[in-house]
Amino acid sequence: MGRIPNRSTDTLDPEGSGRNKRNSNFKITDCKALIKFERLHMQTNACKICERYSKCARRLSYKDKEFIVRSSTSNIGATKTHKLQASLQGGYENVGLEAIDYKNFRRKVGNIIGDKDAQLVVDKMNMRKDELHNYTFEYKCVDSVLNAMFWADETDKLYYKEFGDVISFDATFRTNKYGMIFVLFTAIDNHKRSINIGAGLLSNESIESYCWLLEAFLKAHVKHPQLVLTDQDPAILQAVEAIFPTSNHRLCMWHIMKKLQAKVSVDFLENTDFRKRFTKLVWNVYIEPEVFESRWKLLMRKFKLQDKRWFKDMYRDRKLWIPAYFKDVPLHGLMKTISRSESVNSFFNKYSNSGNFLIYFMMNYNTAIGKQRNAQQKLEHDTKNAKHEMTLPSGLLEHAATVELKLPKKEVKCSCNHFIRTGILCHQIFAVLKNNHIEEILEQYILRRWRRDAISSHLLAMKHVAMETEDDTFKLITEAYNNIEYRLDHFKRRKEKLLEFVEKTRTLKQAAMEFGSSNQTSSDNDEEEIIRMLGIRSIPDEINIHPPTSIRTKGSGTKKRMVSAIEKAIAAAKKKSRMCTGCNQYVNHN
Repeated sequence: MGRIPNRSTDTLDPEGSGRNKRNSNFKITDCKALIKFERLHMQTNACKICERYSKCARRLSYKDKEFIVRSSTSNIGATKTHKLQASLQGGYENVGLEAIDYKNFRRKVGNIIGDKDAQLVVDKMNMRKDELHNYTFEYKCVDSVLNAMFWADETDKLYYKEFGDVISFDATFRTNKYGMIFVLFTAIDNHKRSINIGAGLLSNESIESYCWLLEAFLKAHVKHPQLVLTDQDPAILQAVEAIFPTSNHRLCMWHIMKKLQAKVSVDFLENTDFRKRFTKLVWNVYIEPEVFESRWKLLMRKFKLQDKRWFKDMYRDRKLWIPAYFKDVPLHGLMKTISRSESVNSFFNKYSNSGNFLIYFMMNYNTAIGKQRNAQQKLEHDTKNAKHEMTLPSGLLEHAATVELKLPKKEVKCSCNHFIRTGILCHQIFAVLKNNHIEEILEQYILRRWRRDAISSHLLAMKHVAMETEDDTFKLITEAYNNIEYRLDHFKRRKEKLLEFVEKTRTLKQAAMEFGSSNQTSSDNDEEEIIRMLGIRSIPDEINIHPPTSIRTKGSGTKKRMVSAIEKAIAAAKKKSRMCTGCNQYVNHN
């Protein structure tokens, strides 16, 4: 063991250094081979070979490899993964592996993915397209670089068929190491829960990219939505207008109202009732468009805001966000903001990280969508088996309304247009029906989208097609681990049974070690297991699709970026004010 000392020698000296060489029958080669002994008792010299340092003990098991890969998808480093495993096993002495073993395997996984990341993802998605019924996957390359992707499985399509009347989509950026933009399409089911109806990745936020994405969405779902809800991104506005010409397009009210504080001074908002009057006007769903326009002009004149550019622009685009212009659009009351999309994005971000490979991102997406659908299908199952009694709502809305009832035809209509907007009868109609001794809701007013059987039994019986699939070998391995954990859980309070079980497993372990000594695991087996864990068929020999370089999205910036008006307004509001000599108050004017 060890290294040869570095001793300098004058090679120009004909007589040499004058040192005599030592004759020896061994050489110092820095050999790493060693054997370690562990003393059994301090009083004796009895020792045993330390098993955890043997080559067999330091071989990574399937569970270790899976744990490392799963930790990598959550961007947990190899050293921290080793610490977590030691914590779970009750100490480092029970792990049998060193942190360097975890690092080596993680590096091996990274080397396999490497610059093949985009190619692996496309191959994996195409494989799913071949194996799964009615699975849609589209991608676009520019100069052999992955530019955009869209995918939707059979469950997404069934959900869209039933609940695709109103959809929203938003972009989030914390998804992968290349900065590709994750765009998730969201709708609302019959329980008013957010559901996923498709997803995509974009390398930029241009009009062309959004147009391609919406075309892929339309190709998968065929029909246009009735209403599309987005933010004020100019590229999205033009893309929706071009691809969904027959759909109503609505802007997010929350994003618009958030900008209000940046368009007028803080002092103006705090010392006037402008915010209250403005909010009451723009959120009013019961007034006619003509009434809104007249009240808007009066409000602008009263507070001298008619020349402000932002207010002029928002009035010009009033048909894209004011509820008065959507009162006759069916089911638009389901969503007024894109908070649903942002909430779903937040849910998916828990399963992803900005440092992930694309292949890791897809694995995380499948895990998250599987959890989401588990909860949705459990709710559907519980709802179908539950007994419900309908209770008529009491009380009327504050807004005055007129109800018209035609008894021969059993047609009812309310001037509040609540049924047109939401698909549910209003309080006033229920009161009129009750007063006329009509005990059942008329069939034509029970929309399919709100029924308990809106989701077909076929969908409930389906497996989670978006989740990762494993081959038979790895299913058996997982089942074996589960069986062991199950028996340990039942034997933990019965010592005699536990001793008997440990003795049996010890015998099995000895047999496995003898088998392993004659069938050493090679690096080829490691690569084979990594391929299966990533859910791919093989490592491609040629790379025809390259991942994009890291992009800078609209939501990112540097210290030198321009400060927005909203940030200036917030900073001004936090700034300590001085006392005005005119009004003797601490304000922002002098």
